[in-house]
Amino acid sequence: MSHLIRVFVCLFALATFGSALAQNAYAQTAQTSAETAAKPVAHVYVNSGSGIVGFDVAADGKLTAISGSPFHIDVSLAGGNGHYLFGFQPSSVVIASLSIAANGALKETATLNTENYNPTPDCALTYWNGQGLAIDHSGADLYNAAIPADFPCRTTYQSFKIKESDGVLSFLGTTGDVLLGGASINILGNNQFIYTPSCNAAFGNGPYPYVGVFRRSSSGKLATTTSGVAIPAAPNDTYSPEGGSTPGYYCPIAMATDPTNHVAMTLYAIDNDTDGGGAIYGPRVIATYAADANGNLKTTSTYKNMATLPVDNDYEGDCLACSALSIAPSGKLLAAGGPAGVLLFHFNGGSPVTKYKTLLAGNNIGTILWDNDNHMYALGTDSKGTEKLWVYTVTTSSVAEASGSPYAITNAGGMYVQPLK
Repeated sequence: MSHLIRVFVCLFALATFGSALAQNAYAQTAQTSAETAAKPVAHVYVNSGSGIVGFDVAADGKLTAISGSPFHIDVSLAGGNGHYLFGFQPSSVVIASLSIAANGALKETATLNTENYNPTPDCALTYWNGQGLAIDHSGADLYNAAIPADFPCRTTYQSFKIKESDGVLSFLGTTGDVLLGGASINILGNNQFIYTPSCNAAFGNGPYPYVGVFRRSSSGKLATTTSGVAIPAAPNDTYSPEGGSTPGYYCPIAMATDPTNHVAMTLYAIDNDTDGGGAIYGPRVIATYAADANGNLKTTSTYKNMATLPVDNDYEGDCLACSALSIAPSGKLLAAGGPAGVLLFHFNGGSPVTKYKTLLAGNNIGTILWDNDNHMYALGTDSKGTEKLWVYTVTTSSVAEASGSPYAITNAGGMYVQPLK
């Protein structure tokens, strides 16, 4: 073979090898792109009868069942930290820890009876008088509202450390001793303060507005603080069929926090007429707050500038959008749910919210949650009483229902959304 022919053969071989490399690299890139496109952005879990159904969420909001779903675990979901979900076993004060596998599958790994850490055994804890737990933003600690069955036993708030290897809860301590403390536990964006709103009646008196404030210590245990929450003054009750004008006050319903230390809280007005007062009147309202460095919640909200939520009757009527309150991770959107569907608001930090859109009018929405990809999940019943999960992509300028939504879910109960990024 001449020198010229040998050079040609070598050049041809190199060109062929380079083409193969290019094709292989292209195939690998295409495969990687396909895998990235198929990778879920979140998992959604919903209680369904005695089990939990789990879904992968695609980037466009479409849901597909996680392999192995439904998972035969009877737990009412209440929180999670990315590695474990936590909730209460049926008709009990026992918290179960559920591990989340790489593909989203669930497995129960541990249980803890919160009664074992009740500082006043004569005041037994109960599941029917209210339950609530929350995980701090770092995912290290779990907080539980330990609510007793009998009055005047007092509510306490339990702190637990979450063991990374198996989700076992280690008791850190009890804080509170609150006469009328509630089940709602709300953690400020800075992860330093926790708020627990409630409005309960005692000794035959009218309901008492209360928002407990606790600080997270370096160990993770909650500690009492003198920080406070301002509640705006309410307008007089002019809605009573008896006529006249009776002074009243606002009581908290629900609370939601954003990532930048702002809070939204729904309120309802109660008259304080001493002659059989305590009647609820007027629309429900949304107060907004900004937290200072000490955890005090300060507000410029008044009954004149607060956004209102509808009621079915202006006097002793039921709220139509107070079953759920949730702020998007962006901190720019607030959703309120109930029999009126979903009411969306632009959330403006400590300034008043502004009405954006109404979705699912005529459907009764009980839970609203978000992931980190602008997906909003609304769980409730449609106008025919069928339990469903709706999924929307929501931004400050657009709203679109996701492909495949809504999804029918039999015996739907609690819901939890676990973002994956």
